[in-house]
Formats: sequence, structure tokens, C-alpha cells
Amino acid sequence: MDSPSVEYLFIITGTTRGIGRALGERALALGDSFVVGFSRAEALIEGNRQNVRVDLNATEAIGAAFDAIGLDSERTGGLKKTVLINNAGVLGPIAPIVDCDTEALAGNIRVNLTAPMVLAHHFYRFSKSFPGEKWIVNITSGASRSPYFGWSAYGAAKAGLDMATRTMALEFSRIDPAFHVCAVAPGTVDTDMQAQIRQCTPEQFERVDKFIDLKSKNALFTPEQTARDLIRLIVEERLVNGGRYDLREMAG
Repeated sequence: MDSPSVEYLFIITGTTRGIGRALGERALALGDSFVVGFSRAEALIEGNRQNVRVDLNATEAIGAAFDAIGLDSERTGGLKKTVLINNAGVLGPIAPIVDCDTEALAGNIRVNLTAPMVLAHHFYRFSKSFPGEKWIVNITSGASRSPYFGWSAYGAAKAGLDMATRTMALEFSRIDPAFHVCAVAPGTVDTDMQAQIRQCTPEQFERVDKFIDLKSKNALFTPEQTARDLIRLIVEERLVNGGRYDLREMAG
């Protein structure tokens, strides 16, 4: 491959819309980066951008997704950072546990917790020979710390992801200090997930009025703001292994 080496390699899940798409665009704008999306969109590779088609519900396919990344040793020889951002997530089912579809409950845990852990496993195998630092950034939520009526699966998955982050950070500190793991809560961002919340009934989600009010007051952060702030924190090395961050506090 005749293309020059890159300094940053980003692998971002859920890049078809919302925060994931904005993260991909912001990372690509660094100019010396190669950006890989893991999503259900069609596979492509164009310049310094690639999409690998993968359904994170099918965790057995994640290893092959890493194998499909189109970079050779010439392009990775100058890497300063290789970054996995576990952004993809699902909110539903939104309902008290007694009313939830059981397969939807299991699917929520697969996408929000199991998939990021499987991704971390394969990320280590994929990137351990690369120069520079390696980072896993798990996108978490305030729901990991506070119970929300109707969000049992989502809250449990994000709480589990927080603990997985802390545990992986401890493990990597002993196995390979070039690897670092942290969790970042982006705040309330104007995405399709927020639209889904606002469509709930109070019986499904009793705090729905709060989120309707945030939208009406234009108090939601944009995906572009969120991507700008998170990519800056990564590039400026303001994150530490094992940390859990509120992005709004860090960006303020």
C-alpha cells in the first residue's frame, strides 16, 4: 500500500448515525487518522475511512470484523494511539421488568455489555503489536449510577460496563501497560435514543416529562459537540486508565 502511515487509528461502533457518526467525522478530521466504523451499514473502504459490516448482537462475528480492517504494517508503523470507542447501544425495552419482552432484555445486555467486552478482547489481539498507546473508551450513562423506572436492562448493562471498565483497567495495568480503559458518560445528547424516550408513556418511563422538557428548551447537547469534546480529550491525553468521566464536566 502506497498510502502514508497514520498517527491515530480509531475503531468506533455504531457509526451510522448520532454520536457514532459524529465521532467518525471528527476523528477523520484530525487529518492523520484512519477511522473504522463497525456498524450494520454496507461495507466500504475509501481513503482513510472504512466501514466493516457487523451486527453486535452476533458477538461471535466480532473477531472477523477486526480481521477485515484494511491496514497493513506500513500504515500502522507510526501509530501514536489506537482507540476503540464502544459507542453502540440500545435503550429498549423501556418498561417495568414485569412487562418486558425477555428476548429484548437479553438483546439489550448483549449489545450494551457483552459486545463491548468481546470487542475489548479482540481489540487486544488486534492491536497489541502496534506502537503507541492503546485505548478502550466505553460510552456509559448516568443510568449506571441512578435507577430509572422502566430502564432495568439499560441501567444494569451500563452499571456492568462501568465495573468491566474498572476491572479491565486493573488487568491491563499488569498484563500490558500500553493498554488503557476508561468510561465516559456523554450527558443528554439529541439522538434517536432521545426521540425514543420522548415517545414513551409515563407508565413505561415515569420521567418522560423531564426529557420532553429538555428538548423543548433546546437543552440537549448535539452529537457534534459531544464528538468534538471526546476526541479532544483522547488526543490531549486527559483520560487515565480506569477513570469514569462526565464529559460535560471535563469539557466545561
